[in-house]
Amino acid sequence: MEEKEIQDSSKYKKLEDKKYKKGITLKRFILLVFAIVMILILIIGIRWKILYNMQESYNTTTLEDNWYYYSDSEDTIMNVYRKGTIWKVNTRQKNGDGNLTFWRDTSTGEAYVFFENSVKKYTEDKGGFISDLQPSSLDTNNNSTRILMAITPIVWIGTDKYDGKDCYTIKAEGHEEYIEKETGLLLAVFQDNKQIRSIEYEFGEVTDEDVAKPDLSQYEYME
Repeated sequence: MEEKEIQDSSKYKKLEDKKYKKGITLKRFILLVFAIVMILILIIGIRWKILYNMQESYNTTTLEDNWYYYSDSEDTIMNVYRKGTIWKVNTRQKNGDGNLTFWRDTSTGEAYVFFENSVKKYTEDKGGFISDLQPSSLDTNNNSTRILMAITPIVWIGTDKYDGKDCYTIKAEGHEEYIEKETGLLLAVFQDNKQIRSIEYEFGEVTDEDVAKPDLSQYEYME
């Protein structure tokens, strides 16, 4: 009888030990899952904060009303000037085609497109073309988009340096952008490790001459 009781007690102890070990294993699993979830939330939060700071820096920079930038891409060069309410943009193809100048005064609504070809022509710019300071090509001004980007694993969001400047970086599917931390402005774009665009900025240096409206008498009006 005693021997049977000992056997039963041993079986009960083994059963309890199994339950205890299973309980410990389950607790460890739950803690592990919790830790992973917290790490993911932290990473997503950091990524969202980078996108938020980037947009806030850009919003602050756009309050400036005297600036110039030069953009060099694979096939197009742009020179963009702003002084007060006047924008002047020249965009031209590197092969010599498509040389256009856009001029607009937002205070008066006056706007023209000038065709800088062998026969110079101009017309009113009813579309009101304005090329503003350059943000990331991705829409970080919308909080829903920022959250979506922050949780998307194929999008890399971090920090790096470009041309000696502290930058935010966004990379996805071979596309990579460098955005200056201080200003929130796009500085460079790479595709499959090849640079396809670079941008340089100046602030407070644009003169009235830089944004002067081209002499209409030198162009033929085009309906």
